[in-house]
Amino acid sequence: MTCKITTLVENCVYGRKLQAEHGLSLFVEIGDHVVLFDTGASDLFVRNARLLHCDLQRVDFLVLSHGHNDHSGGLEAFLNVNSKAKVICKREALYPKFKGDRENGIKHSGRLDMSRFMFVDKTTEILPGVWVFPDLPVIDEKDTHFEQFMVKLDGKLVPDRFDDELALAMRGEREMVVLSACSHRGITNILRCICSFFDGYNLKMLIGGFHIHNAPSEKDDVIIEGLKHLLPDELGVCHCSGVDKYALFHSIWGDKVFYNHTGCVKEIEL
Repeated sequence: MTCKITTLVENCVYGRKLQAEHGLSLFVEIGDHVVLFDTGASDLFVRNARLLHCDLQRVDFLVLSHGHNDHSGGLEAFLNVNSKAKVICKREALYPKFKGDRENGIKHSGRLDMSRFMFVDKTTEILPGVWVFPDLPVIDEKDTHFEQFMVKLDGKLVPDRFDDELALAMRGEREMVVLSACSHRGITNILRCICSFFDGYNLKMLIGGFHIHNAPSEKDDVIIEGLKHLLPDELGVCHCSGVDKYALFHSIWGDKVFYNHTGCVKEIEL
């Protein structure tokens, strides 16, 4: 099975005419199927998709990693471009979210067509070999990234533990690829969950943001130590990881690590 991942939106760009923004959107082709993982912060992913020859009308499912607007800001634009795809997310992704006093959740959720949504709360195979993981237990509290984030529950703002977060995995005969957008619940926790579910499968590639840009070294150390035991063949660092932490990881693991910028294309045989 061939898995091709094209990054439509990321914080950095290296390519003519493409543009970048603070956000993430990945166009994932698996055989004859297509999954869009997040939409970035605006409709920029639509414009970049045209330049990258990625047909958004082919998308079977839009998977939203969590409810922050740098991953869901293009949701309405996608629903206008694609009339068939279901939006897969956790119900909690629609809750009002804040960072400090600034609202940063899904915009205009009240006017969205809920018939397009498919809410998941357990590990689900949405297409042959394509799985969403909405139940991500926090095994190591030190690898969590909840600081300053709030969610409104029953009319009250409470600390957000990102119960809406989910990850995506593509599995072949003996190998797999994992995508995680921000890893608020911790990339080591996410990988432990998925690797336990797919026990014995080789982790061929991990692409994700780890929410450690400008984070203290203690946060880096937890991830570095965890990845020693869960290191993929290729590690695509992006978005909220920061270019600084890409450089750190590259200094440790060398060419296993790449920066997953806007316009990056990876093709993997699973």
